[in-house]
Amino acid sequence: PFLLLLVGVALALMAAGEADAGKEPEWNYTTGDWVSSVAISADGEYIAAGSFDDNVYLFDKDSSTPLWSYTTGNVVYSIAISADGEYITIGTYGDDGKVYLFDRDSSTPLWNYTTGSNVNSVSISADGEYIAAGSADNNVYLFNKDSSTPLWSYTTGGSVRSVAISADGEYIAAGNYDGRVYLFGKDSSTPLWNYTTGNVVYSVAISADGEYIAAGNYDGRVYLFGKESSTPLWSYEAGRVRSVAISADGEYIVAGNDNYKIYLFHKDSGTPLWNYTIDGEYGVLSVAISADGEYIAAGNYDGRVYLFGKD
Repeated sequence: PFLLLLVGVALALMAAGEADAGKEPEWNYTTGDWVSSVAISADGEYIAAGSFDDNVYLFDKDSSTPLWSYTTGNVVYSIAISADGEYITIGTYGDDGKVYLFDRDSSTPLWNYTTGSNVNSVSISADGEYIAAGSADNNVYLFNKDSSTPLWSYTTGGSVRSVAISADGEYIAAGNYDGRVYLFGKDSSTPLWNYTTGNVVYSVAISADGEYIAAGNYDGRVYLFGKESSTPLWSYEAGRVRSVAISADGEYIVAGNDNYKIYLFHKDSGTPLWNYTIDGEYGVLSVAISADGEYIAAGNYDGRVYLFGKD
């Protein structure tokens, strides 16, 4: 169920215009263990997956036979792919957690970098030039694709749970276990600002131009920030928030919580446009939104995938 959930959330947006209850997958592939993370290129041509079997896999959309796979020696915990599918970055789990960068044409990593603990989250700019990573060693890292030496790192007060990078790589958002949301510019490890929410920030998302940052925390609030200020534009009490996502232009924000609810917001108001309560015994694990904000996908712990139109 976990495999189907994660693949379904990532691929649901591709089929947004034709999804129906009876639709069959184009293909499926069984790894040796849970699939922890998936990512898909902007045009849908390439799909990357990371597994608890310690492997990263790259697929072409036309075949379930991997183009290649690579064994890291640790659980592949997080994964991201550039818009054109040219670059794939992963983070691995363990005391010697690593950040890897691959070119899609080879299973041999371009480089890897060892952090001091689990790499909980990775994100890559649209052109693949910049890679952000968040580690349980309390650090946010920024890399250029041409070197395994970080451009910079910044030590927060707790394990970094989530990172997100703007399409052009100019801005990096991070959320950590000491309850803070951070915003960085790519040219400095000094945060532009940070904001204390009061509990673990489990998920952050950033608009394509870096103008808007969404965050969700375990105190149960969804936050929206403008890049110019650490004062939230608004916040909303939504139950324990597992996942947030934002449309490319920052107009729409979606959130999912442990209380079985999915919320959709417009950037101009902290009052939800709508909310939906899912079926099942467990809450919402992951949400995603299309670039234009027209479609919202969500997945829950029961292994169900949901697709919504924004209206």
